Amino acid sequence: MLPALLLAQRRAMRATRFVSSSMHAALVKSDTSPVTAADFASQAVLSLTLSEDDAARGIPILGEEDADSLARPENAELRKLVRSAVAFAFERDSMREHDVLNAIQDAHSPYATSEARFFTLDPVDGTKGFLRGGQYAIALALIEDGTPVLAALGCPHLPPFSLDGAMDSINNHAVGTLQYAERANGAFEVDLQVPSASPRMIRAREWKSGSTIRVAESVEAAHSAHDECAKALALLSCPIASLRLDSQAKYALVARGDADLYIRMPTRAGYFECIWDHAAGVLIAQEAGARACDLNGNALDFSAGERLFNNLGVLCGDEELITQLLAALCR
Repeated sequence: MLPALLLAQRRAMRATRFVSSSMHAALVKSDTSPVTAADFASQAVLSLTLSEDDAARGIPILGEEDADSLARPENAELRKLVRSAVAFAFERDSMREHDVLNAIQDAHSPYATSEARFFTLDPVDGTKGFLRGGQYAIALALIEDGTPVLAALGCPHLPPFSLDGAMDSINNHAVGTLQYAERANGAFEVDLQVPSASPRMIRAREWKSGSTIRVAESVEAAHSAHDECAKALALLSCPIASLRLDSQAKYALVARGDADLYIRMPTRAGYFECIWDHAAGVLIAQEAGARACDLNGNALDFSAGERLFNNLGVLCGDEELITQLLAALCR
């Protein structure tokens, strides 16, 4: 199924780029987070592309968005933009509204997690980053028996390959990369701006004890407790180089050695992470040699439903660094 996932990613990135060059109003969901034409178009494209593949067809999909709000009469202009973006992704003159809405809804199966095998996707992870022209990601993963086994992560604004530590300039690029991984087969990255580029295997950076810790964190304070993250890292008494960016692009930085650690601490009691926000990035980072776990050192469990109900927070990065951080947190 890997070729289907990569094709779906390339098409979905075409759709989001189409929307980014247009006027794009955002709807507000019940949790007050925004959803744009790019979110809807990307989910439709991913859904339609997977339905074309013999191996992927019929596997249930748990995507973040549903089509209910988009289908309302007052959102006719937004639906038109979504249809145009999907048509652009498939290099067609037009798409039928009915087909697009059905594709979005088909990829929002509430029963997907009850199956032993299902896809989970976030059509635009980091919508606020997308809206302000920053980092965002298109995340797609196949889950089998509670474990990600196949993943593709498209990052349309992430420069290709390693930044060699020049993380302060990351948001000044708009070239685009695609990372992917298959369980036990390594992690790879493709430079999307070079049509003939071959995939390159990527590896996480080996952190040296006592050296500077390059940390990737969320931009939004609502997504991760920044003060608590700073307190936790201060326990290691190491210099810190912090980079805040939206989306699972943070996992991409860890996977290719631009960051030593991705840390996400709960902002409130009882909060659990959504699986589509982590599944693809976790597998890619793990296949690149990084460790992914929660704040108690437990492996991330994708078998508990739509959220990581058996985990508290997220850590992903160098094994030794995480070992030291967990020990410090337990003191």
